[in-house]
This record gives sequence, structure tokens and C-alpha cells, in this order.
Amino acid sequence: MITYQDFLESSDKENFIIQSMDNYLASYEYAKLIEADKYYSGDNPTLAKMQAEFKTETGHDIELFAKIPVSSGIFKRLVTLQVNSLWYYGVQLDNGEKKKKLGKNFDKLAKDISTNAAIHKICYGFWNLDHIEMFTAHEYLPLPDERTGAHMAGIRFWRIDEDKPWNVQLFEIDGWTEYKRTDGLLVTVENKRPYKINIKRDAVSTTVLSGENYPSFPIIPLYANSQRENILTTPIKSKIDLYDAIMSSFGNSVLTTRSIYWILKNFSGKVEDLIAIKDEIGKLGIIAPNDDSDVDAKTIDLPFNAVMEFLDYLEQSVYKDAMIMNEKEISGGSLTNVAINTAQYSETLNVSDFEWQVSDFVDRLLNLISLQNDSIIFKRKTISNDLEITQRTIMLSPYLDEQTILELDPLIANELIKTILKRKALEDLGANDDTGDEPADGDVNA
Repeated sequence: MITYQDFLESSDKENFIIQSMDNYLASYEYAKLIEADKYYSGDNPTLAKMQAEFKTETGHDIELFAKIPVSSGIFKRLVTLQVNSLWYYGVQLDNGEKKKKLGKNFDKLAKDISTNAAIHKICYGFWNLDHIEMFTAHEYLPLPDERTGAHMAGIRFWRIDEDKPWNVQLFEIDGWTEYKRTDGLLVTVENKRPYKINIKRDAVSTTVLSGENYPSFPIIPLYANSQRENILTTPIKSKIDLYDAIMSSFGNSVLTTRSIYWILKNFSGKVEDLIAIKDEIGKLGIIAPNDDSDVDAKTIDLPFNAVMEFLDYLEQSVYKDAMIMNEKEISGGSLTNVAINTAQYSETLNVSDFEWQVSDFVDRLLNLISLQNDSIIFKRKTISNDLEITQRTIMLSPYLDEQTILELDPLIANELIKTILKRKALEDLGANDDTGDEPADGDVNA
């Protein structure tokens, strides 16, 4: 691992950056990022690897996985379910004004960071003056402190195509420097400057008047869980590979197996005669052998039910290992909320671990921008029996006010509650008369 101390001790910082980039791009860790991306996009590199290995050993193409490799896409579902169960309603702070200071579309950007953290085990958020930006593990290499593990600096690099130069940025606590890498050479594009600058622009030039930095390093890591690993663990990956391999193999059998075949007993003809008989069957549906041969029709029953049961078992095992509830566990909408909560128990524990990581990420961001906040709350997206909740709300309605009743009703969106209460207040005042006139908004205290 390359550390911040290694960076400080290097006499040639540009060469250090180049070597760090090359080592990272060639590392096992980076290869795992590429592999996780393929699983998330619906590809299974293990199927292609198995096919290549078989071809090498046999010296010719084989039919196993060669027709249509089938990938299940289970990994993307696991990531989507975990991230959206936490970020579905966004994060809630002490008040809306504090939330606005995190920048426009913060929830969406933070959800993207969380998604990439789940895929790659880590992702980074960079606070850029008034909004957050995402640095994925593909493009950002942290330089941690050898003693504390805290990120003290980092190297970001990206390019739009393989034949284009690398854009490189070095982030340090006291500012950042921008480079461009071409043909193995690192050229400074912009010297180190503070993260926050005051500038003066005119028709001719731009002048930096002053600048300042943040109280701590402005790039914050977000981990997928307390184990600091992605969701694609070895037990889950092996089961997904087996699932996809069986599906591909079974699909290949369906494509290559004839449902009806014919056995000719005592047949002494050539292959050409067999082809002629097959054509005759295809045209007429019957054959009339001229010799003493006998014809017997056979059918093949593929083990569909057994294969589907095993695939279902594997899928359930994957969800169990990932601690994510499979929608198959909730059937028909007739389960009580007690049964639903029981089925969701493992997922609740798993998402709680993820929530701790996200809450720490948001808290460190708030401290970075000196925004005091007492509570960070996530309203989970869960499955419930809406009819049961509605019935319980009706039973409690004599003891509740109108707004609370509406808030508890799962069929009414939160953004509609104010409108409903306003209309109810207007009706109580008798404002909806024959003229259709309504008092101004300020006339009704809803």
C-alpha cells in the first residue's frame, strides 16, 4: 500500500504520481473493481473464462456456454435493494435550511456515491465549495497516514479514451495541483491553489485575490459496511457463478436437444440415407422403410422442474448471504406486518450497518463545512400491509388530529397533506360557495 509518508519522502513528486498510477492500474484490487462492474452491468466474466479454458484444453469450440451465456443480474438487484431501502426518502437533518447548504441534488449524488461504495466497497465524496462531487475507486487513489489510516492526500486520474492523455489531480490538505500525463510524462497544468478562492474577472484575465482551505481534508470516504468490503463477497459470487453456469448449460441443452427423435432398428444404410429419411419425416411426417428396419419414436423430457428448484434454492441462498429480502418471501400481499417484519429482519440489520457508514459520511461532511447538526435521520423504504395500517389508523382516529391521521395513511403522499388540509379548512369555513371564490392563502392558517 502506498501511504502519505511515502509521498512525503519521495524526492520526485511527479515520478511518484506516475508510478502510483501504474501500480494501482495493474493491481489485483483494481482488477476486482473491473470484475464487480461487470457483474453489476449484467455480465459474468466467469462464464467467459470457463469457456476460454475449455477451448484451450480441447483445441476446438465446445457447446458448453458457447451458444448463449446467460447472466442473471442478481448482483445489481442486491445493490439496488440495499441502497434504495436507505436512500429512498433521502437524509433528514435538523431543518430544511441545513439540508439546502449541502447543495442541489445532494440526496441523488449521495445515493450514487453509496451505490458505487456497495459495488466497489468504497467511494469518495469531494466537497467542492458548495456541492459534493463523486470520485469512484476507478479514478481516485488515497494516500493514507501510516499510523492512523486517515486520508491525508490523494491522486485522481481519468481520461475520456485510451488514445487521449490522462488528466491528473493531486489533492493535499493545503490545496490541489492539476497535471496532464502524456507519453509517460507529467506536466503541470495549474500550480497548487487553495480549495476556496476569491477571484476577479475582467475582459482580459482572471486574478486570484485570496484563498483558503478547509479545516480537514475535503475528500471523504464512504464504505459499504463495517467490514469494508463490497457486497460481492466470495460466498455470494460463487453462488451467482453457479446459478449462471447452470442456467447457461440448461439453456444450451434446450437449444441443442430435439424433443422428438427416431430410432431405426436393423438399418444398414449410409448417413446420406438417414438425412433423406429425416427430410422425409420433416415433409410428410411419416416414413416407409423399404427393408426390414423398424422405426421407433422417442421423446426427451429435460429435467425442467429439478433445475428450476435448484436455481430457486441458489437465488434464495444468495439473498440470504447478502442479508437482503427476496420479494418472493412476500406473496400476494396477504401477510401481516408481523410476518413482513420477520422476513425483513436480516435486511434491517444489514441496512443498519450500511446506515452507520452513511451517517458517518454525512457527519464528517457537515463538520468539514462547519455546519452544526444534532441529528441525521433516514426514513427507511419498507414493505408493509397497507390495509392493516389503514385499519389501525381508523381505529385510532378518535384520539388523533387530522394531520397525524393523514401522515399515518400509507396511501397518501406526504406532499399532498398540506393541500388536503387546506381544502378541508376551506370547506369548514364554507368558502367553496357557488361563486367558486376562495380566500387568499394567507386567509387560512392550514
